Amino acid sequence: MATYREIKGIQIEVLSSDPSNPVEGQVWYNSTSNVVKGSIRSTAGSWSTGGNLNTARAKIATASAGTQTAALGFGGDPPSPVTALTEAYNGTSWTEVNDLNTARKGAAGAGTQPGALCFGGYTTTYVAVTESWNGSNWTEVNDMNTARERLGGCGATNTAALGFGGRDPQRQLTELWNGSNWTEVNDLTDSGRYSIVGIGTSTAALAVGGYGPPGSGTRNVTESWNGTSWTGVADLNVAKFASGAAGTQPSALVFGGENPGGITGQTEQWNGSSWTEVADLSTARFRLGGAGTTTAGLAFGGGAPSVTAATEEWNTGAAVTVTFDDS
Repeated sequence: MATYREIKGIQIEVLSSDPSNPVEGQVWYNSTSNVVKGSIRSTAGSWSTGGNLNTARAKIATASAGTQTAALGFGGDPPSPVTALTEAYNGTSWTEVNDLNTARKGAAGAGTQPGALCFGGYTTTYVAVTESWNGSNWTEVNDMNTARERLGGCGATNTAALGFGGRDPQRQLTELWNGSNWTEVNDLTDSGRYSIVGIGTSTAALAVGGYGPPGSGTRNVTESWNGTSWTGVADLNVAKFASGAAGTQPSALVFGGENPGGITGQTEQWNGSSWTEVADLSTARFRLGGAGTTTAGLAFGGGAPSVTAATEEWNTGAAVTVTFDDS
């Protein structure tokens, strides 16, 4: 059998304690515990603290295709009962930028930090107002066909977006944005719901969880959009509404929200066919913003139950120390 030195060209280093910051692939002998240890890369994810929002708020809309280092959050409440505030995240801190033209809460978002879309929401009534962000300013464009709040939204750009569900009056409606106008397309197949999570693009999306019509309550339903119609796929492990989300149709995260047990920090990961529970948020909350991917996600704001400015970053692939089996 080949020795470690013959394979690697070096001997295993002998240390009295584990190194404080080992590199991936490093192997050492701990002379205090008399075991061989090494550093490998973990596939598990975890949440860590990011920079706080400047203004704590809930029911905040986001650029759904934003990233962990370039995210945009807009609208929400409080302050007062609704706000037009827009903030941009650079991976470290949030900066206030130009406000929405129409203050609102419970809107949906699509696009990226340099090119976003805000649609629907609630002022003193349900609104259909749509605004487009060019990286500096918001411009009002054509309204949705049906006014509603707490709808699901997604889209890779501000010229191609999808809005679905919501409160009220018809919780199953889906509308498609082509950069100029909204067009009604095929409805959700479930009974319809609000405080629903939207993930993906205008041609490949997920509609997750939400709160259904009177009598049906919190939902664990997941539906997949193929550009034409919705199809039911595997349910969440735990029914929840008003969650945050990150990722795409084949690879997504849903985190936080409210379930029958109350406000939660639970995180579930989608692999394209099923949901798996992973590490919880540090701060349980609902009505929060979310952006990023399943390897680099972002959660911010929300109610916990009072509004919070807390931001958390989701990352996978951290180096971990393991002890090698000598059996």
